[in-house]
Amino acid sequence: MFGWTGRTVIVDLGNNAITESRTKRKDAEKFIGGRGMGCTLMDRMAETEVGPFSPDNPIIFSTGPLTGTSAPLSGHFSICTRSPITRTIFDSNSGGSFGAEMKFAGIDSLVITGKSETPVYLHIEDEEIELLPADHLWGKNTTEITGLLESRGKVACIGKAGEKMIPMASMVNDRIYPGGRGGHGAVMGSKNLKAVVVKGSNVPEIADIDAFDKAVERANRLLVANPPASKGLASYGTPVFVNLLSYMGILPADNFRKKEFAGAQKISGEFIRENYEIHKTPCDACPIGCKRTFNDGTPVPDYDAVWTFGPNIGNDDLRTIIELNSICLEYGLDPVSCGASIAAYMELNSFTAADLDLKGLLREIGEGKSELSVGSYSYLCSKGAKDISMSVMGLEISGYDPREMAGMALAYATSNRGGCHLNAFMVAPEIMGKPMLLKRQGLDGKAALVQYFQNLSAVIDSLVICPFTAFAMGEVELAALLSAATGVDRSAEELLCAGERIYNLERVFNRRPGIPINNDTLPDRFFGKDGIDKEMFERALSEYHHFRGWNENGVPTRKKLGELSIAGETGT
Repeated sequence: MFGWTGRTVIVDLGNNAITESRTKRKDAEKFIGGRGMGCTLMDRMAETEVGPFSPDNPIIFSTGPLTGTSAPLSGHFSICTRSPITRTIFDSNSGGSFGAEMKFAGIDSLVITGKSETPVYLHIEDEEIELLPADHLWGKNTTEITGLLESRGKVACIGKAGEKMIPMASMVNDRIYPGGRGGHGAVMGSKNLKAVVVKGSNVPEIADIDAFDKAVERANRLLVANPPASKGLASYGTPVFVNLLSYMGILPADNFRKKEFAGAQKISGEFIRENYEIHKTPCDACPIGCKRTFNDGTPVPDYDAVWTFGPNIGNDDLRTIIELNSICLEYGLDPVSCGASIAAYMELNSFTAADLDLKGLLREIGEGKSELSVGSYSYLCSKGAKDISMSVMGLEISGYDPREMAGMALAYATSNRGGCHLNAFMVAPEIMGKPMLLKRQGLDGKAALVQYFQNLSAVIDSLVICPFTAFAMGEVELAALLSAATGVDRSAEELLCAGERIYNLERVFNRRPGIPINNDTLPDRFFGKDGIDKEMFERALSEYHHFRGWNENGVPTRKKLGELSIAGETGT
C-alpha cells in the first residue's frame, strides 16, 4: 500500500497484550485515515453500553495517508474515543510532530483498550513495541514528563488532570500541542496510561512521485497566495483573530453576554508581536507556523486560550492569560472548557475577574479539588442553572459568536462533537471570505453550505491535515494530493462523499440507545431580539436535515446509509 503503511497496532492494557493486524484496504479507501479510520474502528469496537471510563472504551491514535510526507500542513494526527463530556464519539486533530513520527514508525492506527493495574507508558520504536512501568511518572505534569521521556522519541502524555479523570483533561504532545477537547486525557488516565512515546525511521512511500510533487507545489502556491494564511496567521499566529473579530463586532465577552470587548487591542496578535520577541514552532511540514513561543520557551496562547481567559471572563491582562494557558498545558486541561466554566461560575455568582484568584482556581480544577472540575454544564446542572452553560451536548462553545455568524450557529447545533467550531470551519467563508464570502447574518442557503463544510472538515481531519487548510485549498487540491500519494485515483466528488460517509457514521454512533440525543439546537441565550430568529433557525435546520437525507429528528435513514455504503448500520 502507498500512503498507508498497512499496519494497525492493538494494545490491550488489561492483558498486557500487543497484537498487530493489516489495515484493511477497503477501510482505508472508504474512510481515508485519521478521523475516518478512528470512527470506523470505534463503531466496531465500542459497545452501546460501554461508558467513557470503561476499560472497553478504546482510545485510537491515527495517522493519514499524507502524514509524514511533504504535503503542506500534513503534520497532524487524530485521537478518537468516547467522550466523558458528551458521551458520544469524539475525534481531535492535533499538530506538532508526533503524528509524523507515528507514520515513520509504520503505524496507520494505534488502538488502546483495557486498563492497566498499575501506571504504564507505551514505547514504540519501529517494529518494537513495549509497555513500561510509569509509577515514577505518575503525579507529574506534562513538561516534566516530556523532559524525562523525549530522549526516547516524540511524547504524547497526560498531566495530573488526566490522572484524576477530570472530564476537561486533554493530552499534550511535543510539549505545547494540546489534543482532545472531549476529555481524551481523562480516558487515558482511566486506563492508567501516562504517555505514548514513539520513534520511527521509515520513509512513507509515494505512489506517483512526479504527480505528488506537482500537487504539493500547487498547494504551496495557494497557501502563499492566500492572505489569511501567508500574511495573517504566518505573521501573528491565531491571536490575529482577536482584533479582526473585535473590529467586526463579533468578539463574545462575559460568557456570551456581550458581543464586544474594550480591551481587545491589549491582548491581540498584533500587540504580542509588537511587544514581545517570539519564535515560530511550526508543526511538521507547515509553511505557516502559527504556533509560537516566547524567548523563555513559554507558549504564546492560541486564539482559543486568549479568548477564553480574556474577553470571556472580562480580563484584558495578557500576562494573566499567558500564565493561565501555561497552567492548562502543564496539567493537561482544555483551555476553552476551563475558561468557559470559570465564566459561567462568575456569572452565576456575580463575580468579576478581579474577585478571583484565577491561577489558584485553575490549579484546583486541574487537581480535581474544585466543583468546576466537572465542566460548566455538569456544574451548572447541579446548581439548577444549566441555561448559563454556553454549550452544545455539554461541550462549551468556542470564541466565535453564533449570533453574528448564522452558518456557525447551524454548524455548532449540528456538530457531531458538540460546541466545536472545527466540525465545520465556517470562519473561513463567513469571516475570511475563503473560498467565497458569505453574508454572515443570513441563514438563506446556509444549510447546504454547512453540510459541505462539515464533509470537507471530515476529509481534512481524515487525511490528517491542519484545519486551516480550508482557507486555501478545497476538495480538488486535496484529491490530487491523495491520488498521487496512494495511487488510488479519487475525484473531488468521491473525496467529499467519503467525508459525508464519515459524518453519517458518527451521527449513527451518536444516536444509539443510551447516548443522550443532541437536539440540534443552541443555548436559549443565542435566540431572540438581539440574536438569532428562532423560527428562521428551525426552518434552516429542517432544510439541513433534508439536504443530509436524514429524518426530521436528525437521524440518517436506511436509504442514506445505503447510498454511502455504510454496511451493517441501521437508520430509520
